[in-house]
Amino acid sequence: MWSNSGFSIIGNVFEQEFINTLVNVKRINMKLSKAVLLLFTGFAAGAVTGILVAPEEGYKSRRKLMKKAKKYKKNLERTATDYKDKVTDIRDNIEGVVHDVKKRFS
Repeated sequence: MWSNSGFSIIGNVFEQEFINTLVNVKRINMKLSKAVLLLFTGFAAGAVTGILVAPEEGYKSRRKLMKKAKKYKKNLERTATDYKDKVTDIRDNIEGVVHDVKKRFS
């Protein structure tokens, strides 16, 4: 049968694999957040350029620019909140599994 040291070794290996998984999830999240930020920056730059180049009077252009800026801000806040919630759920799930594994093998 398994000895306590055998469970301890398996538990340590399993724990290390989960730690590695957490690190990889964090790296993926960082890359994804940078991509989302770049995407929204590109949208904003395109909107600003389009409005400034458009043949309208200044106050109309500024008004359009402010409306679009508010719209993009709301979208960005909503996306950031959704993204944060998803990352928190993933982290909580992984921490729960790590805790269960530690409890089982300790």
